[in-house]
Amino acid sequence: MSTIHLKKTAVPSYVARYSKPEHTRSCYTCGTCNSACPVNAATSRLRPLELVYKAKLGLLDELLSIPDIWYCIGCNRCSNLCPMMVEPLSLIQNLRAEAILRKIVRPEVPERHKELLKGLLRGLWHAADALLGGEHPDVAEHWDQWTRKSPFGKTDRLIKLPTNTPQISAFRQMVRGYGVNTTSLSSCFTCRECSNACPICMDPSVFDPLKIFRLANFGLKDDLLRSPSIWLCLDCQSCMSACSQGVKGALIIRQLQHIAYKEGFVAKDFPVRWQELKGEVYGQFIREIDKLLEPVRPVKPPYLEQV
Repeated sequence: MSTIHLKKTAVPSYVARYSKPEHTRSCYTCGTCNSACPVNAATSRLRPLELVYKAKLGLLDELLSIPDIWYCIGCNRCSNLCPMMVEPLSLIQNLRAEAILRKIVRPEVPERHKELLKGLLRGLWHAADALLGGEHPDVAEHWDQWTRKSPFGKTDRLIKLPTNTPQISAFRQMVRGYGVNTTSLSSCFTCRECSNACPICMDPSVFDPLKIFRLANFGLKDDLLRSPSIWLCLDCQSCMSACSQGVKGALIIRQLQHIAYKEGFVAKDFPVRWQELKGEVYGQFIREIDKLLEPVRPVKPPYLEQV
């Protein structure tokens, strides 16, 4: 049963309609969810803590009407990192469902929202690709082109496996550890649990954790370290939670980013510039969500145009 604390004026059916717990009463406002949220980090427009706090106060009508519940990209970092096991993502999902059932949003919003999420990921990939090439593109200018274009041409080509040289063996060995932690990369047997659990694996040509792990196992260093995909990971650790073989996928991708930086595959200022560019991409995504949620304005009949 949902643990949201409702006012007496709220619709009682909300409690009975959803079974996934939100645990909002456990929140003690530490702010971990705000720090964990990638949308908040990039735009300051989505603060899961505020949603949880309003839910505790029973402000259901306000929660259903604000656009914040549609800014969420579903990465679940807020829930994974919460020390009190509060589930802000469950709260957001339940609020969205209630908003749809009450017809607060138009019926086409859920499907179009899903397409905007795919567009966001494509936009991030193309932005990273441009930045790796030394450009800092105007996001608004390229948005329509980026969101409609999957990077099939660059990601689906045939790859020749390298000869097992000392350099390749050294690369594999580097990826099998991150700091003092082992990544268990060699335990992967391509079951796709990581891809199924990954919240941003909506278009495998943009981001597919399994593909990254397989390329690392094959020792395809250049292909991996020059790929924009390794910079899209949200570090939500869903792949790690899902993997039955204990492969620590998030650590593998962190290590690949570290190697790319240390060995000069990216510019020294790339991490800072990438954070700035990500902020612009997420900002454009927020603007697209706002446009999607704009109320439909009735068209005046011609005889009232002059009034």
